[in-house]
Amino acid sequence: MGRRVLEEASFSLIKLGSLVAIISCGLPLWHVMRFSEETSIWEGLWLLCEINGLKSLKCIQYSSHLVVPQDLKVSRVLVVICIFIICLGLLLYMIGDERIICVSNMNNEKIKMVASGLFLGAGLLLLVSVSWVTNNVILGITNPQMVLPLKPEMGASLYLGWLSSLLLLLGGVLLGGALLCCEGPRKIDQPTPLEVSCEEPSVLYIWNQ
Repeated sequence: MGRRVLEEASFSLIKLGSLVAIISCGLPLWHVMRFSEETSIWEGLWLLCEINGLKSLKCIQYSSHLVVPQDLKVSRVLVVICIFIICLGLLLYMIGDERIICVSNMNNEKIKMVASGLFLGAGLLLLVSVSWVTNNVILGITNPQMVLPLKPEMGASLYLGWLSSLLLLLGGVLLGGALLCCEGPRKIDQPTPLEVSCEEPSVLYIWNQ
């Protein structure tokens, strides 16, 4: 597999992971509590929703009257930082792309390596936030002191977060590997050839009288 193909594949994984991370951040499906088969409460990073089957869906933003759970509050900060790092990495990758002449060719590889590190860092941040919330949900499920209707469940945003972190980490590793292991031969400065004149030499004719 050539370097360009591997680099394009890794960048496609990173773009897909970025989109999934944004969707996971926006959906209010981090904590799910079911009070009955139809009624349930959804807790997200930004919204609190109450759904009653297919009849109604009411969502409100968190305010001073609605205390955000500690794990969601920290995850909100981590996910926002993660998305910011992803945007910065995408910008650096586009600057370092050979098809976009913004910098000299010598700095393209360095800029792309920095972008690869940013994607790995963003994937780790998202992995930490999703893992922490998942751990708290599992502790709530296994806690015998909690009443059954109040036990939380894992929402779809957590699964999307796991998928996004996996795509970002895999894309960052593949991008870094493509830049390190698949480097083409460097151009060696060739000596400048001597200029050869192709003009015919002038001939001096002497007439003997």
